[in-house]
Amino acid sequence: MAQNWLVPIDGSTISLKPVAWITAHVGDWKVAPQIHLLNVQPALSGDINRFINADQIREFHREEGLKALAAAEQQLKAAGLVPQLHVSVGDSAETIVDFAAGKDCNQILIGTRGHSGLGGTLLGSVASKVAHLTKVPLLLVR
Repeated sequence: MAQNWLVPIDGSTISLKPVAWITAHVGDWKVAPQIHLLNVQPALSGDINRFINADQIREFHREEGLKALAAAEQQLKAAGLVPQLHVSVGDSAETIVDFAAGKDCNQILIGTRGHSGLGGTLLGSVASKVAHLTKVPLLLVR
C-alpha cells in the first residue's frame, strides 16, 4: 500500500529537516511515498480587504507559499520524488492537522528546533501543537 505523507514547510532550514531525512532514505522503500508539501500562510488582517481585493490576496498567499516550498521541492525532485505542492491560509497547526486528515495522510513529518523540557513548552511550537491535535502518526525530525 502506498504511503501518503505530509511535510509542512515554512521556508526555514528547520522545516527542511524532514525533506533531508526522506531523501536520505529514498532507496529504502519498495514503493516511494506520495509526498505532500504544505505551506501555511498567516491570514492577513481583515482591514486589508478595504485596500486590496480578495483575488490579489489569494495570489499573494499562493506566490509566497510557493516560494517557501521551492527548496523542498527541488531537493525531493533531485532524489527522484515528485511532491504535490499545497498552500493554505490559517493557523499553522490546525491547518496542518486538518489537511492531513482531509488528504488521508498516513504520517506527518515535521522539523523541530530540538528544544526540550521547559524551553520547548514555553515556545509553544507548531510541532508541539500538531502533536497535541493530530490523530495521524507524527514523526519529529531534529
